[in-house]
Amino acid sequence: MDSSTVGVSALSPSPAANEMKMTTAASGEGFEFDGMVFTVTESNEVAEVVDGGAVHALGSESFFDAGTGTQQHFVDVQGKTEAMLLLVSVNEDQRRIVGVRRFC
Repeated sequence: MDSSTVGVSALSPSPAANEMKMTTAASGEGFEFDGMVFTVTESNEVAEVVDGGAVHALGSESFFDAGTGTQQHFVDVQGKTEAMLLLVSVNEDQRRIVGVRRFC
């Protein structure tokens, strides 16, 4: 699979802190962000892939963005040094994450 890196946060002055790329996780296709790997479950929930390939579903509030045709999920995660609120864009038809944006 090709890897691509994109800075996504307009709110953060440091694009390097918000780099992300597609990766293949043990559970299937995943999305890497700030050292964490996320995937979409069969029920279209956002989940974190943890050590050993186990998948941990993350609770989220979500809404449908008709402009992009994606479901937008707000998820709280613990990064390496701080907690973060992420907006995860999911194409539910393909069960794949198409973007991640950090809010705080």
